[in-house]
Amino acid sequence: MTARTAVIFFCFAVIKTVDDHCGLRLPGNIFHLFFQNNTAYHDIHHQLHGTKFNYSQPFFSIWDRLLGTHMPYKLVKRPEGGFEARLKKD
Repeated sequence: MTARTAVIFFCFAVIKTVDDHCGLRLPGNIFHLFFQNNTAYHDIHHQLHGTKFNYSQPFFSIWDRLLGTHMPYKLVKRPEGGFEARLKKD
């Protein structure tokens, strides 16, 4: 990897990581269109029941599925507006 490619890649990775930690699912967010592990996916990781799950940051969520650390979630509409990521009950 050239130095220029490394700078571009790591800048992109930092921006995606900040987006994943912001806690907001904004309309038109390009990261949510291309990546399965988005803000909601990572919010589960930071919840009390999810600390051992959904590690894949910033790109490859396939590793969570292969290694058994994937925890499915659903988005629930909040009465005061917006959505909340909650664990799926099977």
